[in-house]
Amino acid sequence: MNSISAVTIKCFTNEQVKEINKKIRTLPERIQFPEEAADFNRGDRGVGIHDTYYSSIKKGKFSYVTVPSMMDLLHPFIYECQLINRNHFQYNIYWDFHLEKFNYNVYGENGEYGWHVDGNPESTPMDQKLTCVLNLSEETYEGGDFHLITKDKLCEVSSGEAIIFTSLIAHKVTPVTKGERITLTYWASGPSWR
Repeated sequence: MNSISAVTIKCFTNEQVKEINKKIRTLPERIQFPEEAADFNRGDRGVGIHDTYYSSIKKGKFSYVTVPSMMDLLHPFIYECQLINRNHFQYNIYWDFHLEKFNYNVYGENGEYGWHVDGNPESTPMDQKLTCVLNLSEETYEGGDFHLITKDKLCEVSSGEAIIFTSLIAHKVTPVTKGERITLTYWASGPSWR
């Protein structure tokens, strides 16, 4: 695995962020998760990282958005994800945009996501290689800090910026104490890790 843990890039202006959010909120094909499904606990076992298990709590409003429905506005973000993969990570990734979804995450007050890793169920013939998180927050918020287990400090990602990292790295979002943290996540998948 590549030694680079994360890359942060600027993708959009504040005006573009507002335009992206406006379109997502009006999409008829947006799949909203039921409230009870958005607040879950993985149980005693949790997710394994180097013989440590995390019990992951996720609180907020979450929905899927198809990639094709947003490609006109999000092409610069996808392009940067591909470029960063080529220049830094060099993972074998499918980039099947017509089949894929974004995860739209809205963390209101007390919204959080505990330590977790991103991955596909064991039964699938592919693995998530890169997690690409785009900050779409329109207003400033407090709390909602993003942390990678490989970093000593929090990862600063401002509105319109994205952080791209290996999906196997544990990460979390601390509770939002004021305002609303909005992100869009794209998981780039490829053949199973070897």
